[in-house]
Amino acid sequence: MKDKKTKFNRFTAFFLIIAVIYSILVTKLGILQIKNTEYYKERANATAITEVPDSAPRGPIIDKKGSLLATNIQSYILVYNETSDNKKYFFETMDKVFKLLDENGEKIQDDFELKINPFRFEFKTNDADARKILEVRFKRDRGLNEAIEKKLFPDKKDSFTNEEIKRVNEELLKITPEETYKLLIEGYKIYPKEDFKNLLEQYRITPEEAYTIMIKRFNIKDTAGFKKRAEEYKSSKVKDRPEILQSIIIDYSVDKIKYPLEKERKYLIIKDTMKMQSFSGYKPVIIGNNIKKEAAFAFSERLNDLPGIDVTTQPVRYYPNGELGSAFLGYISKISGEVERYKEKGYDVSTDYVGVAGLESVFEDRLKGSKGGRIVKLNKQGRIIEELGRREPYPGQTMKLTIDNGVQLAAEKTLDKVMENLRKNPNQSYDGVITANATRGAAVVVDVKTGGVIALASRPGFDPNIFSIPGKLTSDLYNKFFNPNYEEFAKNYISNRGLNIEVDSLFPSVKTKDGNSMRKDEYDIYPKPFFNYATSSFTAPGSTFKPLTAIAGLEENVLGPNERIYDNLVYTKYGYRGRSWNAVSKGNIDVVEALAYSNNYFFYEVGDRLYNKGLDTLAEYAWKFGLGAPHDVDKPTTGIEIPELFGQVFNVQTEKNKASNILIWSLYDELFQLKKSIDLRVRAEDSKEIEDMKKDIQSTIIKHMRYRNVTNFSEVLKSKLKELVQKAPTMSSKNFTDGDISSVMSKVYKYVYAVEEEALRPGNVYNASIGQGSNNFTPLQLANFAAMIANGGTRYKLHLIDKFLDSEGNVIQEVKPEILDKVTLKPETLKAVREGMFAVTSFDEGTGSSVLGDFPIPTAGKTGSSTSSENQERVGRTSSGLYIGYAPYDNPQIAVCVIVFDGGHGGYVTPVAKAIYEAYFKEELSKINYKFEHVN
Repeated sequence: MKDKKTKFNRFTAFFLIIAVIYSILVTKLGILQIKNTEYYKERANATAITEVPDSAPRGPIIDKKGSLLATNIQSYILVYNETSDNKKYFFETMDKVFKLLDENGEKIQDDFELKINPFRFEFKTNDADARKILEVRFKRDRGLNEAIEKKLFPDKKDSFTNEEIKRVNEELLKITPEETYKLLIEGYKIYPKEDFKNLLEQYRITPEEAYTIMIKRFNIKDTAGFKKRAEEYKSSKVKDRPEILQSIIIDYSVDKIKYPLEKERKYLIIKDTMKMQSFSGYKPVIIGNNIKKEAAFAFSERLNDLPGIDVTTQPVRYYPNGELGSAFLGYISKISGEVERYKEKGYDVSTDYVGVAGLESVFEDRLKGSKGGRIVKLNKQGRIIEELGRREPYPGQTMKLTIDNGVQLAAEKTLDKVMENLRKNPNQSYDGVITANATRGAAVVVDVKTGGVIALASRPGFDPNIFSIPGKLTSDLYNKFFNPNYEEFAKNYISNRGLNIEVDSLFPSVKTKDGNSMRKDEYDIYPKPFFNYATSSFTAPGSTFKPLTAIAGLEENVLGPNERIYDNLVYTKYGYRGRSWNAVSKGNIDVVEALAYSNNYFFYEVGDRLYNKGLDTLAEYAWKFGLGAPHDVDKPTTGIEIPELFGQVFNVQTEKNKASNILIWSLYDELFQLKKSIDLRVRAEDSKEIEDMKKDIQSTIIKHMRYRNVTNFSEVLKSKLKELVQKAPTMSSKNFTDGDISSVMSKVYKYVYAVEEEALRPGNVYNASIGQGSNNFTPLQLANFAAMIANGGTRYKLHLIDKFLDSEGNVIQEVKPEILDKVTLKPETLKAVREGMFAVTSFDEGTGSSVLGDFPIPTAGKTGSSTSSENQERVGRTSSGLYIGYAPYDNPQIAVCVIVFDGGHGGYVTPVAKAIYEAYFKEELSKINYKFEHVN
């Protein structure tokens, strides 16, 4: 039997090829699933695993009784995680998100500084130079500098010099807000054809659904034709699609379609946030912050239809009392300045909030806590599906204050009420003061035995929640806080008061460094919510200073405790003319009566006696009581933890400094008007050499005006002047002779003597003795002064902090009372001054008795009226009303200072002091069935 010959035909070849292909596939699968299984498993996991930061709860701030002043609340937030899978659904998803937000009364989180309608930047500062810095940073962060750098320095390869950076920044500032907006829209590809392309390419929904969306969104009328072209696109080869897409876009005018501006900007906000956050690792983009629970649930129910969207929670800073305590609490906000410094400290500058003012800022490091984080696995939609590890966030320290919430509320509430009444009834004064502009005020309450600040109010205030809770800072509030319309305000102000004055005189236009102009509140008329009037406003103390004049007179033995001085009404010594506010003489009065009646003549006389002891005698006593400080004290302070300014009493050196600052310009004018004029003012056309010479001459003259200590002043100045007139182009041709230089020197000496004459006038001391003239202090200083009288002369370091506690309530640090100075006073001095201040509130004619005379707890005090400027009436202002005092009179516990700017008289503000006393002594007063006037 013959063997059959095996035939190699096409079927055999086919099966052989199939066998080879399957063998290769099996081998590859084996390598993937067996040999390299761990490698690919690890790689797959790595792409789905990331660390999500968890914010630390900020440390609470509580008052002395434990009431919350600042805390944290768990807030629902709506976030978006972009992945390669959900990226193509961006516009469709966001449309649904925006619709759901609107339906639930929520808004997209909008911290984006570039606004529309009109196009503008809104940066949280009212400083023009700071705005420029922030604008440059905004544009650089988004890469707008790159095109400018290529244009200006096309061949530049290494780093840029400071001069080159300056040139680029100048060009950046020329890009208008609208141009910036358009560049960002282009850069982020926020235009319909990108959306159109994504819809054409997506396979997550059926073609019919995609077509329906496009037909509706892009207003396509040719439905049948469009579907046919779309199917052609879908079925074409990938390489042919760009050409087909462009054809469809042109035919259906998609490239001419624009999103509504409001919606377009919403897309931009999210795209921009994604880019800014990409510089610091993975973070979900917050679309909606602090959304209501109902809105959060509405989104949770729709998550399957919203790729990349998720709902989570995070702590948000919350101030339960709104405006209450804003003057010392401050607020938190997203990082906008000092970016590099915060980066070095580990902050995420794209999302983190920091303290910006007040205690929130000063104690940022203690309050912020430590961030936590979670190692999580994400699915392809960017949602967390598994938590693999966790680092718990650690809350910030609890800050316990010396503040009493009830007293703080009474101070703020009554200040507002008193100011409102003064505005509504502006013509109630016997002497014609008009209180229509009583819009700013402050109150400070101090524990006289510890220096702890019990209340610190500044009005108007602001609600810190506006900055901690995204979306609350509206454009209207932004303009009110950071960009007030001074011109519109001034027009209404002038019209309402019938003033004969121009807007430019009231709010003059001044040039900024970049050559632009801005209006300045020259006379401190506009109420400023962020200005702390309690710690930083200067005021002449008026008659509230008279107890200090009495102390100085009694201690220096130029006044006896029982001595009587006749009230001649008008004081005319050395050509000075000052009069008592009372129309009829009080006759012979002692120090107690003089304080009770606030008699000017009496204290003029005491001031004259102190003047004869030495020009700075009164100042030296004021310094002991914290009203100003000697010039060798580097940085005088009350000790308060938050920023403060520190006012000064009249003294010879300060007066010389002030006079020289004013008179030097008159000197320059006279020198320029000489027949052979000499110009000492620095001009733009001056060379660096001439500029330095002029500044050196200016410094030499001013130094001699102030201190008379320039050795061989005449020879030194002559030499410098000769060198200047020889080298300055505008003067070298005038052939100055020694006689010409002598004429210049005589002018200089005229003003040197004028400065000294101004500083040594007896009238300065007379003005100071009644709290006017150059005396200027903060309400905080005046409250501490009152506390020193109450406690017998001990000056405590003022403080707001009582303790720092950890999250378990354990004490980390306790602030103990600290004595800065102790003034030893004669018993008869204290007795006379205290009796005089008690008489203010108890005598029938006492200037504070009409409000405080019937208060069941005896109090001591002093009213005052302070002049804001010589021409205050011309600009619609009037004197401010002040009150200082303490209670109880026989065993003092607290001291107060109250001021209402343009409040007229001290008697008008005493209701605030009464409200403070009612709140502080509430428990004691309740026992005697006291009828509270200001406290609930």
